[in-house]
Amino acid sequence: MIRRRVLEAVSFFASAPPPVLRQYSALRLSSLYRFSSMASSSSRLQLWHPSRGISFSTGASTSSSNVYGPRRLSHSAPALVDHGTAAPNTPNKAGKLSNDASNESPEQKDPLYPELPAPADTSLRNGDQGEAATTPNAGLDKKAEKRISNDPPYPALEYAVSEDLFRAAKEAEPGTPESFWSYALYRGPNEDGVAQKPKVHYCRSKHTTERVCQQYFMNEKVLGFDLEWFADAPRSAGPRKNVSLIQLASPSRIALFHVALFSKDDDFAAPSFRKIMEDPEITKVGVWIKGDATRLRTHLGIDSKGLMELSHLYKLVTYSRTGQFSSINKRLMPLSQQVEEYLHLPMFKGQDVRSSDWTKPLHMNQVIYSASDAYAGVHLYATLEHHRKQLEPCPPRPHHAELNLPIRLADGLDLETDSEAEASEPRPEEEEGTTSILSPAARRRQLKAYLRSAKESIASVAKTISQAEKILDLAVPKDPRVEAADAWVAAFKLENQPEDVDTKRTGTHASSYELRAYHLWHANKDMSIQQVAQLLRNPPLKTTTVANYVWRAVQRERLPVQRLRYEREVVQLLPKSNQGYARRAI
Repeated sequence: MIRRRVLEAVSFFASAPPPVLRQYSALRLSSLYRFSSMASSSSRLQLWHPSRGISFSTGASTSSSNVYGPRRLSHSAPALVDHGTAAPNTPNKAGKLSNDASNESPEQKDPLYPELPAPADTSLRNGDQGEAATTPNAGLDKKAEKRISNDPPYPALEYAVSEDLFRAAKEAEPGTPESFWSYALYRGPNEDGVAQKPKVHYCRSKHTTERVCQQYFMNEKVLGFDLEWFADAPRSAGPRKNVSLIQLASPSRIALFHVALFSKDDDFAAPSFRKIMEDPEITKVGVWIKGDATRLRTHLGIDSKGLMELSHLYKLVTYSRTGQFSSINKRLMPLSQQVEEYLHLPMFKGQDVRSSDWTKPLHMNQVIYSASDAYAGVHLYATLEHHRKQLEPCPPRPHHAELNLPIRLADGLDLETDSEAEASEPRPEEEEGTTSILSPAARRRQLKAYLRSAKESIASVAKTISQAEKILDLAVPKDPRVEAADAWVAAFKLENQPEDVDTKRTGTHASSYELRAYHLWHANKDMSIQQVAQLLRNPPLKTTTVANYVWRAVQRERLPVQRLRYEREVVQLLPKSNQGYARRAI
């Protein structure tokens, strides 16, 4: 019946005049909406929704105003350790916001995951679009999809994913909160028979940031790192909007430093945090990490060292395993894709959370989102390192990103990779949104980054060509006449040109190019200017260029020439404005 209605509508619209179409369209859409509502006894099968249009997904349809609907996660989350002046607002069972502690038992008290509903909008910001976001492995290419395993990821750290929680997530309906990867899936060594959960420290002052850094992160060798900021904040807006939230993560703890809420008396950069970021012996891992480090340097004066771009390690490991070495480059890969391939679960990247105001106190969804981003970096790094060490031969780990060095396939074998312009590009997850539209300022920044990358690529090609020419010169022996000219030039300069004279700057002495051209032409009586041009370079130089070389050598060094030959073969090729000067040179 639906099909018949659609065909009738198509036929009508094909033949009706425009005024009738305008009147009919509103009535027809209203009719279609009422019909689809009657055809389904549940909103789960609703065909038409006024806020989404026609939906072919069989998933639940809920209001888009909330990220989650009435569904509880099958696993409990770690407790939030709030070091700020007040706990982040979290909804209670009645749906109201509350900061009060309850008398519930530890199993019931769950400040990060109270009655989490199912995602309202399945168009998740994972590089997916529309219905594809509700299917497993959505947004991944076919090769990447084949690499995704149904087994738990390799336990590279003491804190590993719980197999029971992992299986529950795999069996959950795609697109629901239970199906996503998050830090809440991980458990550490048992204490008193209880598996430890990663702890989240929410710090809203410089003082508590300093204390948490000193106590929990100073002795770590690898830390996950990420930033959140107010969308499209101008540089003049200062740290509160440009470095709103800083995330650090170790295997056992996650810290959220809410710079936007620091006191007016604070200078934003806690000494221990600065020391961690500037220590090259502490590796900070993340995606688009150079861009985040640039914000720290610009707004907090922190010159970060020891930065590991996960995209570089991901491509080295992934494509070395398959032998696709030409695919190893420095272009960024979305964190969500790396998580799904190596940690075996999709990662939630909700647009409503991504575009939220990070200058205000965090709500529950923002805590989950930001803590998971930093924690994913730690486990991705450890997992990728495990797989790198299994490769035979084992390639070296990529250099720290701030060094701007090539990716190495083996010791002493550098791979020509893309330039480091990715630090100016948008985050990979932000490049392809389902509903986002770049602002003019963001579009200009993106275009500038692409242009800069293109210029650097052109410069790299030119350098490669130059190196190839030098190798070719070494491999192919020179013409004996050119070798004789080079020897004459060296002897002439030694005798007639002082070593401390810069001939390019003063213009009083002939250059090596000019002297070489002169000697080839003058010493070989049967050689024309055209032949000299062919002998000097392949493809040949312009004859006017060689004629200029000969004239300038004669003029600057007062060199002898045969007058009639010089007039006929050299002077006649010069521009008329220079011919008089050339004649007076002899």
